[in-house]
Parts: sequence; structure tokens; C-alpha cells
Amino acid sequence: MKQLQSFFPYELPSNIANILINNICDDSRKIEEGNLFVAIPGNNVDGSKYIEDAIKGGALAIVHSNEHFSITSTNNVAFIGVPDIRYTLAYICANFYQSEFNKMVAVTGTNGKTSTVNMVYQIWNKVGIPSACIGTLGIIGTGVNCKLPQHLTSPGALLLHRSLSDLYQKGIQNVVMEASSHGLDQQRLQCIDFNVCAFTNFSQDHLDYHKTLDSYWACKAKLFKEYASKSSIFVVNADDPKYNAILEIGDNRQIVDYGRNAQHIRLCHTEYTETGQKITIEWNGKSYEFLLPLMGDFQVYNCLCAMGICNLCGISQDTLVDIVPTINQISGRLEKVSEYNGGSIYIDYAHTPDALQKAILSLKKISKGRVIVIFGCGGNRDQQKRAIMGKTATQSADVVIITDDNPRTENPANIRKMILEGAPNAIEIADRSQAIHDGIALLQPGDILLVAGKGHEDYYEIGNRVIHYSDREIILGVINAFYSK
Repeated sequence: MKQLQSFFPYELPSNIANILINNICDDSRKIEEGNLFVAIPGNNVDGSKYIEDAIKGGALAIVHSNEHFSITSTNNVAFIGVPDIRYTLAYICANFYQSEFNKMVAVTGTNGKTSTVNMVYQIWNKVGIPSACIGTLGIIGTGVNCKLPQHLTSPGALLLHRSLSDLYQKGIQNVVMEASSHGLDQQRLQCIDFNVCAFTNFSQDHLDYHKTLDSYWACKAKLFKEYASKSSIFVVNADDPKYNAILEIGDNRQIVDYGRNAQHIRLCHTEYTETGQKITIEWNGKSYEFLLPLMGDFQVYNCLCAMGICNLCGISQDTLVDIVPTINQISGRLEKVSEYNGGSIYIDYAHTPDALQKAILSLKKISKGRVIVIFGCGGNRDQQKRAIMGKTATQSADVVIITDDNPRTENPANIRKMILEGAPNAIEIADRSQAIHDGIALLQPGDILLVAGKGHEDYYEIGNRVIHYSDREIILGVINAFYSK
């Protein structure tokens, strides 16, 4: 138990400051005796509507949103109104669930965050550093592996700081995490001292939330403008149009760049092999050639970003070049699942126009036949990208099959119609399992089938229901059925 004042950002009167709190909660359904309840005004649910429920559950103090700082006390329950409740939540969680790591790293960007943080984690692990990564694939670490709630790339402040404290108690020394635009905008990553802040790339996504690309970029840029400390080092993709914008934000701080136009980790040449890609780089005046056992041009950039991060965290260039060839496949990221009739089948999480195009073009480089792509677009999400993705797929792939992908509360037929506006000659198969079945049936020797959009996900959202579903499982099931005939 801790006195409220010991972890609160504002000065409190003594009768409230000395209240002993045993836990923090932002869900009234989970309140227990002695908790502090933080009533967050969310996008769908306003926590202030559940203050009475929290009090009935045993909350001793309530933090709520108020334009001005205010304190009242009723029936032995303290009410504390704060002007910036999301920042306050992050602050009190950071100070209540304390943790301290040797290295804390955040990676932002439209695409590549998951692959990059996973590579960083793998490298740290391979050199014997107890470490963890946090993001779309969950919390993965030395002796730790747990999923996050659906849709969360960056956990909420409460879950994040509670998880960081658990990792610290387990002896984790280094943590690398994805920093989503939602998480940055909603201050979920506040009050964390990041040693390194990294940037992968920027393209259209999440306009259902951000409305405009400028607003979307402003949220991404917050990692470097607001979350980075004065001692934070930036690792930046030199080939992305937003490169100069980050340089301006960085001002005189240390910046390490990577890519074909980079000054530090310069990409000189890539060549596909049967087991991955042979990469040639120049790094601080020294030339290296090594194998990356992952497909996809974009994975080369993610790898260079990860190498830059790990080097700043104390691992030598030579050691990194030796370790990269041992990196394991990253779940759902241009992952080869199986083969059928002489063709190969891949799954990928690509759900933006840029990511879909890069995945298709990467596979075209290794295909000896056609590239067939199956994808859909999620409901209740950015509608502007649907026709763009249809056009992108048509221009890049040989055969395009449009299907459903987490329609949520939208009419699936309407979503497909919007995609087909950009891909009028595509095949339309509503049922995703049937689309995969028919896509596999089309395979001829040398062809590649890409099933895009869901990657590692093992669920499907339709209406307000979430049901079990996995592209990987469907693919393997279809192939087994074909071979058993």
C-alpha cells in the first residue's frame, strides 16, 4: 500500500494525501476495496459514468477530468479533478508501479514496428541480455509470453506500467516497445525515459481516427517532440520523406540514420537467395556482407533499424553482423506457411496500401510464376484507403481476390464494393475461408499466394462478436483436405 501523495503529481491536503491505496484501476467492474479509480473519458465509454459503481466496489479515491485542479471529499471518498487526466494516469501508474531498466527503446512508424522490435528483442536475447518486447504480438520476453487485448499495439498506461513493473521484478534489463499513433496521442507512453527513439516509415493509415495525414503525422512526431528526453538518441530511416522533419525535431541531438541515403548505416546492395537476402552495407567506414533469413525488401530496412538500435545499446557492429543470420521468422510478417502444387503460400499483416505493395513486390522478386493476392479491409476503419489498396493490388499482383477482413459493424458487401472501385477486374469472394480455398486451388508450379491483412491474428470480428479464426489454420486445413482427396 502507498500513500496517495507519494505517487500523485499534484499537492494534496493532508487528510487526502495520507490515504493508503493498494492498487489503481480504470475499470469499475474490476474495482476492489482500497483502490484508486481513474475515470477516463474514452472514445466509446466515459469512465465518469461509473464513478458510483467504483465507490460501491470500495474505491477510496476518484480521479476525474476537470478543467481546473479541484479536490472534494464525500463519505470518506476523495474526489480529485485534474486538467489532463491521461497524463495524470500515466504519472501515477509510473510512480505506483515502479520499474527501472538499463535500456528502454520505442519504435514508431506506419509499418515495420512489430518486425523491428522483435528483431531487437531477438538480438538482445542472443547476446544473453534478459529482455522483452511489447507490441502487436503481445509481451514477449525472457520467461514471459502473453497477449495484449485485441487492437492494442501500445497498451494503455495502466496495463503498460503494471506490465513494466512485472518485467522489472522478473529481472528484465532491456525493453523495446512499439509506439502507435493512438498510444502516443492518448499519452499511454508518458513518464517513460526512452534511451532510443526509432522511426521506420510513414504512409497512410488510421484516418478513421486521425482524419488527416497531417494529424496522423503530428501524433507520430510526438515520440520525438514530447516523449523523448534530452538524452534520447534517434534512429531514423534516411530514405523516408519524413526524414528531414525528424532531423529538424532532433536539432543538435545524436541521430543515427539507415538506408540507401544514410550517412551511418548505408545500404549498398541486396540480393535474394534461397534462404533469405544477402545484404551489403557500409557502417562507419567499414563494409559488411551478411545474410538476413527473412523475405521482403522492407525487412531489410527493419533489420538495419534494429541493428542501429542494438549498437546504441552496447552491441558492437561485428557482433550484430554475426547475429543477424540467426534471426528467426517473425509471426505473420511475410511468413511462408506452406506449399501446394509447386506453389508457395505466404501470410502477411499488411493492411495499408504501402505495406501491401511492398509485400507483393517483394514476392514478385522470388516468384517464378504468378503472384496471387487475397485481402480485404477492416470495418469501422479508414475508408479512404480501400480503393487505394484495390488499385495497388491490381497494379502489383497478377491475380487479385477481394474478400472480408474483420467487417465489425459495417456491411461487408459495402467494404468490398469500395475496394473493388480500385480493382474492378478483381475476383470477389466474400467468405475469407472460401477465398483462401479458391486461391490455393489456382496455384501452379512457381506461383506464390499471398494472404494479406491478418498475419498473426487468430480472431475475426463480425458485428459485435469476436470468433476464433486464423489464416494459417485455414491454409493448412485446405491443403490437408486437397491432399486427402
